[in-house]
Amino acid sequence: MSLVVKESLIKLRDGRLHLYQQNDSKNWLWRTFINGKYVVRSTKNDNLALARSIAEHEYDKLRFQTTTPNGTVAHSWDECERGFLNSLAHRESGRPVLARNYKVKLGILRQYFHTYPIHTIKTRDIHGYVQWRRHSYQPPYNNYHSQTVSDKTLRSDFLALRQVLKYAKEEEWITAIPGFPTLEVKPRPGGWFTQEELEKLFTHSHHLINQHDGVSDEEHTQRVYTDCYMKWLLYTGMRVDEALRVQFQDVTVQDPDLLESLQDRCLFVLVKHGKLSYRKDPSEMIGLAPGVLAFSKLKEITPNWQPKDRLFGRNPRERVQELFAKAGVLYDERGQQRTAKSFRHTYIMRSLIAGVDAYVLAKNCRTSVKMIEEYYGSYLTARMKRLELTKMFAPVKLEGVDE
Repeated sequence: MSLVVKESLIKLRDGRLHLYQQNDSKNWLWRTFINGKYVVRSTKNDNLALARSIAEHEYDKLRFQTTTPNGTVAHSWDECERGFLNSLAHRESGRPVLARNYKVKLGILRQYFHTYPIHTIKTRDIHGYVQWRRHSYQPPYNNYHSQTVSDKTLRSDFLALRQVLKYAKEEEWITAIPGFPTLEVKPRPGGWFTQEELEKLFTHSHHLINQHDGVSDEEHTQRVYTDCYMKWLLYTGMRVDEALRVQFQDVTVQDPDLLESLQDRCLFVLVKHGKLSYRKDPSEMIGLAPGVLAFSKLKEITPNWQPKDRLFGRNPRERVQELFAKAGVLYDERGQQRTAKSFRHTYIMRSLIAGVDAYVLAKNCRTSVKMIEEYYGSYLTARMKRLELTKMFAPVKLEGVDE
């Protein structure tokens, strides 16, 4: 014998919302039909007036989240995020590292926007995200250099957020992208090394390499590897991420028989990967004579290297920072902490001081003249460029005037 369920049915919201009570429950239920399926919820209340208020409130909230003001189906943040990442994976110029970077940023954005239907995100909500990011968000790791969130970090967040909204607009899920807060992001020059500081750093590094008592072969190899890594960055001017992707087959050492002295030796590095590889074609960078010695030393400590092996299979970040601290060069004169990036800054600064043309330098370092002027110009003091600045006052012999 089957059980027959009787319902007390009340129609609300022009018949789209049904409030009913089944004979096996004292609480009122509500249901509606949205986007091709029934949605059923309990009001968890047996009082009709209170149940009706709860049902109408929850129905309005659900309808707002699942339907746009134009009556079309609304789309969630998660749906837009998945769609954007899928489109990124299918782009011809897509890079795995780019997708990973977006996933990191989207992981933070999701914590704030995951409850938002995509069409409800307005400028005020983005302002709310800024406040949340600065004052409420707790990073999962404690190895961040600063507890404050800079405008530069927020600008990266906005780039990921704008890409998701742009995808939604291309799919015609929204009609316009909301406005974003204005952020003032100024280039901040990183610390570079003076000649005296470099001598202290490499004297300390060489002292460690020459220590053999109680030092295992593996530890000695790691010390040589770290020393080569630092010299490679210093004498090629490469970015860290570029250097970590260079393969042995990408390096060409100039034939020493064609040179007058060993000081003129150099090498050429074909850069195919790194920060700007998705926008720039592969190009060659030049490495100075000490970079050639570092390359030769790398071959010695990697006897079984293959052409497609990377010069630096891992990033010796911790060892480099430890060397900086022990050599007393961890902080520059502005109090900024140095990192491996400081070697690239040093290469560019010393080239500028030596009078290398900014355009030639920019081409070799895969950057722009504007970036070099803005990023490194503040370090070019009058004392550093004394000879250059005093050229205009050099004695000039005029005809008809006795000396």
